[in-house]
Amino acid sequence: MNSTRTRRALGAGSAAVVAALAVGTAALPAHAADHQLKIFVAGSYQLSTEPVAQPQWGENVFMNVGRTGTGPVDGVKLTLDVSGLDNVATLSAKGSCTTAGKTITCDIGRLDHDKINITGNLWLSALPGTKPGASGTVHATLSAPGAQNGTADFRVDVGAAVFRTKAPSENKDVKVGSKLPAALEFANHGALPAKRAIVDVYLTPGLKVDTWPSNCEYAFDKGDWGNKGFGQPMPTTHAICAIDGEIAPGQAVKLAGLDLGIGSQAYYDIAGYSVFAAEDAYGNDGADLRKRLSFQHGTGAPATLVKSTGEGIPAGLDVNGYSTEQEVVADNGADFEATGAWAPGASGAAGTFTVGMGSRGPASIFDRSGGEAAPNVVVQFPEGVTVTDLPATCKANDYVHGQKSDKPLNKFACEGIGSSFMPTGATVAHKLGLKLPAGTGALTATVSLQNEQSEFQDGHPSAVMPWDHNPANDLVKVTLRGGPSDGGTGAPAPTGTGTPATKPTTAAPSATTPAGGNGTGSASPTAAAGSTGNGGGSTGSQAAGGSLASTGSSATLPLAATGAAAVVLGAAGVVTARRFRARRNG
Repeated sequence: MNSTRTRRALGAGSAAVVAALAVGTAALPAHAADHQLKIFVAGSYQLSTEPVAQPQWGENVFMNVGRTGTGPVDGVKLTLDVSGLDNVATLSAKGSCTTAGKTITCDIGRLDHDKINITGNLWLSALPGTKPGASGTVHATLSAPGAQNGTADFRVDVGAAVFRTKAPSENKDVKVGSKLPAALEFANHGALPAKRAIVDVYLTPGLKVDTWPSNCEYAFDKGDWGNKGFGQPMPTTHAICAIDGEIAPGQAVKLAGLDLGIGSQAYYDIAGYSVFAAEDAYGNDGADLRKRLSFQHGTGAPATLVKSTGEGIPAGLDVNGYSTEQEVVADNGADFEATGAWAPGASGAAGTFTVGMGSRGPASIFDRSGGEAAPNVVVQFPEGVTVTDLPATCKANDYVHGQKSDKPLNKFACEGIGSSFMPTGATVAHKLGLKLPAGTGALTATVSLQNEQSEFQDGHPSAVMPWDHNPANDLVKVTLRGGPSDGGTGAPAPTGTGTPATKPTTAAPSATTPAGGNGTGSASPTAAAGSTGNGGGSTGSQAAGGSLASTGSSATLPLAATGAAAVVLGAAGVVTARRFRARRNG
């Protein structure tokens, strides 16, 4: 993978799903008495001393609302008391919001979500002439008849220290076993000095830190974060580093004393960085991570900040400017293998065909662009063979070069290992019931690995999997007469430390089994088995802006046309909604 990859990730500050609340008009039963309403908002927002007008439908206060329990809550209203902003800032709102004196009221209507963004486009701006250091507070209340109110306060700081980061260059062709310095450079774009920098770090499985600095805390995440409901869960490492030292307005610094090790699972990996001057600043996920994960203190020499020229750091303030990524492309690969096996019954005329794929590693593959992966396993049966039992994870694939055939092709596409993350050692298997035609002639089934690109070409081996340096076993043939048979090339795995994939001849129907740890050290957990199809899930307690909630195919496109878009077979087009934060291009 040496080409520029498609950037389709959500921006860091806009990770909350942009959706409209459905205001119901039907007389459906509500369960308001059982509900606790909640507001999710950052603890503080930092503003420039210069007034900034609201762009059309823009927002710089990212607020989510939700309810506990099941069923909808009707008549929900959000009230914002802005009297605490006198002589400091203004808060304006659009959409369903109205302003009367010092109170903004937003008509939410029916609320039937655990967490969803409001549609009021809240916008903060400093008042003309406000001095740096001025601060005010907004009090928010979410209410509905019969439900328990949710409340939250957020602070507005004018001219306070606020950081903007530089987007580092991609590190290409990095050797496994080598080390890279963490590439985080940022500047204080506020009007006041910062007393410290709080740096949040996350690492994908191929990256590790042998010894974390003593002013960092780190924790291992088994994989729910950022990937819940989309293929294999991706284990990550999180760290929170508090680095003391004054950073003057306009001063640029870079992180020193944190080295990234390139582990055996590395191929395309990310070190993500977010940096803040305040614990409760918008975007800081630290409080949520501490609630969810078990952190331990580093024991190495403390990380420091050293002065830099600031070249390449964008000017001005940006609500998402606190976050950046370091992309690492290792000189590594993963051997993907198609598998198939025929187990006839007593008569020999019927039996079970197991189709699947495995990753022999050594790399774990994070295919961020979504178009180069091998999400599908395609099996072509000869004419006369009848599929008597087709699992829900497999669909008929009657398409050639993206066009539907005028007759059935006896070809089927089944889910692969996953959509965006495919750990080394993972396997998947699907069991199909078959009935063979009468006679003694040779019958051979062909199993191949396909993706969304190969469907529009000539199929395997045109599927683009740049990490797979052994394409010979991406297509196997399985004999369907003369007793049990196992399709496979027997080709050796490439050199590396990955765990060989087990042939899925005895796997349970539609079983997906990842193997291997997360590449972040001996204390890291083993990746857990993941869901392969039902879409996204809530990240639990994480709030908008990283604050805690306050109480109160090949066959991708053709299968979508047949109604299979909700399963992983069509996930290459939708999994980008769950990507990690994207590197900014400006």
